Amino acid sequence: MVTGDHLETAKSVALSVGIIRRDELEHEGVAMTGEQFRSVIGNYSKIWDPVHQEFRVEFMEQRSFDDVKKRLKIIARATSEDRFILVSGIKQKGGLVGMTGDSIADAEALRKADVGLCMGSGCDVAKENSDLVILDNNFVSIHRAIKWGRAIFDNVRKFLQF
Repeated sequence: MVTGDHLETAKSVALSVGIIRRDELEHEGVAMTGEQFRSVIGNYSKIWDPVHQEFRVEFMEQRSFDDVKKRLKIIARATSEDRFILVSGIKQKGGLVGMTGDSIADAEALRKADVGLCMGSGCDVAKENSDLVILDNNFVSIHRAIKWGRAIFDNVRKFLQF
């Protein structure tokens, strides 16, 4: 969970929706602020990749990012740069990233994610950088969209094989 909210608010929400358990809160590195995240991962540089026509993040200490990524579940008070670093780092290690966002601060990370989801009340910049816009602002609709998207994908695959 990456949010601009305060750390205590983020922890409370994460507990209530099942992202973390109460006993995990005592572990170091599970929840941190964006500033703490940047200091723990160390130096990095944002480099333009002309082959893929996108920015990449190159970590000076890749091992530090990998260690943080294993434990991290919540980043609070996150900036747009924090979101982009996290999404890029996970993708570069072969992970799949689905991201929801609704503001200009989310736009770059929405574009970088494998699947970017924006709620209908989000700003136009976020909608343009998303793969999917959920019009009714209901998080249950994200599940429905994934389910129907999967069904359509499977049907197209079966048709092409036929």
